[in-house]
Amino acid sequence: MNKIESEKIKITMKRILFTALTGFLLLIISPVFGQESHEARWEKMKAEKVAFLTTQLALTSAEAEKFWPIYNEMEKQRWDAQKARRELENKVSEAEESLSENEVIKLTREFAGSMAKEGALMSGYNEKLLKVIPAKKVLKLYKAENEFRMNMIRKYRDGDKGEKGPK
Repeated sequence: MNKIESEKIKITMKRILFTALTGFLLLIISPVFGQESHEARWEKMKAEKVAFLTTQLALTSAEAEKFWPIYNEMEKQRWDAQKARRELENKVSEAEESLSENEVIKLTREFAGSMAKEGALMSGYNEKLLKVIPAKKVLKLYKAENEFRMNMIRKYRDGDKGEKGPK
């Protein structure tokens, strides 16, 4: 066995161990799901997402070392931008007919600007990600994020019917 094969086996074993440990922790936490706080559920979901993305992207240890700090920073900024947009959406939905024309124009510009800010944010992080992982893995990331989101929606929806887990 040469050095490259040995390194590949080590990386594969680390991935398997990480996935198994994450799964084990999720199994331990699951029985108290109904008693969990919002923060605990949120942390659980984030851990599931990290495990899911790790598996889907098959990052090498060198890639992971560079990828995760950028991804975590992106997620924080994306969350902040989406929170600001949701606040604007609330303003828009609560806007009364009594607003002046200038106030309405200002509100529409703020709303459109928030969408542009999110787009610019993603474009910037796309370029950062392309510098640390191959383009195909960046594309896989976007696909995996969407798949994870859809799985969580199904899990949440099916949880209301007494069923658990993504389909």
